[in-house]
Amino acid sequence: MLTAADTIHTARTRSRISQSALARRAGVAQSTVSRVESGDLDPTWSTMQSLLLAAGWAAEPTRTEAADLISASTTARAMTASLRRGDEDAAIRDLTEAVGRLIRFGEASDAPVPEWVTSEPNSHALNPAWFTYLATAFAYALECAQQPTPTWMLEAPALPHETAMGDDPSPEFRAWLRAQTPPLFLAKNLLSRAADWAIA
Repeated sequence: MLTAADTIHTARTRSRISQSALARRAGVAQSTVSRVESGDLDPTWSTMQSLLLAAGWAAEPTRTEAADLISASTTARAMTASLRRGDEDAAIRDLTEAVGRLIRFGEASDAPVPEWVTSEPNSHALNPAWFTYLATAFAYALECAQQPTPTWMLEAPALPHETAMGDDPSPEFRAWLRAQTPPLFLAKNLLSRAADWAIA
């Protein structure tokens, strides 16, 4: 799939216009065109449309099977915001929604999961335990979808002790939960039932 940088550069060069001419036509700064083409700026859809139209190209979005997916980076940002508010339950809901959508995508489609969904997020945004939780949950979704798992997900460090994120279960419930936890989570010392990742 072409990136925004490739798309704008290709449209501009095929139209045989300079970056400054494209910027004037689109009503943006020349530095914006330069940053988009170099990949330093991910343009909004309206900026992307303006640049393409200014280059003489039409841009009509087409919905794909991946339209409902939420990337690991977006999920990490949402979780970070929830955790900053002290709302662990919301962070878990953020992750469950993204992972559930990814599992559902794998069940409904043979299409590969787009790279933008599985690109590694900024690991400094989340504390290490929550980063491992995110990485493991996404790896689990990809495993369910029979899709390749990026190395960053598999290399997330195991937690120092067995943990059920958001809860501190009783010994009896912990034993029951451990028996329901998929091996991928157990390997990271995370307790989480497969059923917890299903969404409506």
